[in-house]
Amino acid sequence: MTAAPTPTSAARTVDTTSLAARLAQAAMAIVLAIVSVLLMLTTHRLSLDVLGAAIPVGLLFGALFQGVVCVFLWAATGARLPLLVLGCLWPVLAIPFLGEGVGGGVLLPAVIAGQVQLSGWIVQAIGVGVPFLVAALATVADRRRSRAR
Repeated sequence: MTAAPTPTSAARTVDTTSLAARLAQAAMAIVLAIVSVLLMLTTHRLSLDVLGAAIPVGLLFGALFQGVVCVFLWAATGARLPLLVLGCLWPVLAIPFLGEGVGGGVLLPAVIAGQVQLSGWIVQAIGVGVPFLVAALATVADRRRSRAR
């Protein structure tokens, strides 16, 4: 008698191009974009004073979170589509918080008491830039792997 092949001995391929796979990738990116925007916009102004120096803990946390989200999307799907959806959807979801409300700036005012607020610009650059940077790095890595074969 011959033993049946074990699951580890058979080569597995993951479908990343069918319509169902693309819709699942987009759904993951949409959910994580909502979480990312809410988390980063509410924590970007947090700072911690250490020995008289203000450390922007909120921005560091936001950059780390966005990087982890992008690596997760890439690892879970093996595709760049969710990264591009995340990068394109991030500013769309952040727009309601960018304007001025009745009492002034909502969450990302450009100026407070005559002082320019750079943290708002930085958090937007992180939210949009990190997904596109990870997608570019994934593309370069794929091309290097294909040339090495």
